[in-house]
Amino acid sequence: MRAARRRTIWSALIVLLSFIAFPLRSLSQSAPGKPLEIKLAPYGIPRGLFASNRPFTCLHAHPAWAKLFWLDSGHVFVAFTTNPPCTFGSGSDPVILRAIVFDTAGNKIASHDWPLAENMSFFPAPDHTVVIRQGNKLQFLDNRLEVTEVGQFEEAPKHLWVTPARRTIPLLTRDGVTFEFYTADPLKLLSTISLDQSSEIKSVLQWIPGDERIAGSRCLDKSVYSCNKIIVVTPDANFIRPDGAPWSYEETEKPVALSPVGFLDPTHLVISRLYKGFFHGEELLVVTPSGARIQLPKIDFGFDPRDIIGVARDGARFALELDRQGMCDECILAKAFVVIDSDAKKFIFERTGSAYFSGGELSPDGKRMAILDDNKLILYPLP
Repeated sequence: MRAARRRTIWSALIVLLSFIAFPLRSLSQSAPGKPLEIKLAPYGIPRGLFASNRPFTCLHAHPAWAKLFWLDSGHVFVAFTTNPPCTFGSGSDPVILRAIVFDTAGNKIASHDWPLAENMSFFPAPDHTVVIRQGNKLQFLDNRLEVTEVGQFEEAPKHLWVTPARRTIPLLTRDGVTFEFYTADPLKLLSTISLDQSSEIKSVLQWIPGDERIAGSRCLDKSVYSCNKIIVVTPDANFIRPDGAPWSYEETEKPVALSPVGFLDPTHLVISRLYKGFFHGEELLVVTPSGARIQLPKIDFGFDPRDIIGVARDGARFALELDRQGMCDECILAKAFVVIDSDAKKFIFERTGSAYFSGGELSPDGKRMAILDDNKLILYPLP
């Protein structure tokens, strides 16, 4: 729904904005200490992987892929395909995916290569592990990239998510009617949420999961400005827990489009709000079951929130990935990575990134922001 809303409102302005307002504003305060820069060329990263215009200029494109996430506050995981992304050669060459674990001093802790297989993906999971997923099969790796556990789902899910807290692995079943939440070590089904509960729940087209909960926008009709209620649904078995009851957040004063962005914890949900009107920009709020809300700093015109990319343990500091989208769902003009202090209601870190394959994530202790871009991994100390 958020992508459709963006195209409706910004498509007429997006080309102009890409020339006159491309970068985010600079921070008035700088982060303490010097960023640690790890050049990845010596580790085999190919040139041109992060070129913003790559998908439009390649005469032949090898499969390309890059990933970044923290395993814990002392170890960061980076993975990338080693094949040159744009060549005149054959696409039949085997594609190699290389994963490396660094510590916060820039030392390489472990490295491993895999042939990139169809439907293969990597993601972080509970207990500071890396997961290799292929279909319904999972391999769990430690920070030395050694296999510690294997498991599998009954069938390949329709979609799988990573939660900021990483307490569970949430997925949507292949039939699209049930959310399942798994623990690791061993892989075990913890709880479920059925989407066939009520007409209100069935009216939500897209859900954002957290740990044992999902959030979605209820729309009264086909207009995005009728989406004035956020619904949070939890497993039936958890209703008796202090943070286990379902709840909602609603605004009825004027036409508004509300969308969930992600959970900071069980009772704090980041949402976006857009009032009807040509010159209204998208706003960010943190809402709670009590109806309380925290107004977050405004994001730059034309950028929209995409994902929460890290939450500090106390929940007061978190990071967001923002996108500036073009005329189609896959057309990204720019990315931005920001860290927000919700208590102080201000940005404490802002950087733009390449439109394709760049990534960022806040460390679990909230002390560093990792950015993967331009063939480098940079660890920025935060104030």
